[in-house]
Amino acid sequence: MIAKGTWSCYFFDSDTTGEKDFEEFYTDAETLDMERFESIGVIKNDPLYDEAKLQMFEQRIAKIKDRGRWNRSELIDLFNEMVPTFHHKETGMFLDDRM
Repeated sequence: MIAKGTWSCYFFDSDTTGEKDFEEFYTDAETLDMERFESIGVIKNDPLYDEAKLQMFEQRIAKIKDRGRWNRSELIDLFNEMVPTFHHKETGMFLDDRM
């Protein structure tokens, strides 16, 4: 197949934890520069973020690290709070389980 310039592709339903329904690398609201590099695009928008929310995140991560222990749900909850569109999917199946 390589000699013909084709590659096989297997499509299947995703069932592992943390996978998204689709991968979104950029949105219609972003300005792209697809010419700057040969094989990668650049999003040119200024970063938009809430400084107070970012500081809260850094403080909570520092507390977790100082404690020296954490659990998955605590981190997932924090990311869901920070990024409302995070939409973590918990299935109980991990990529390591598939291998």
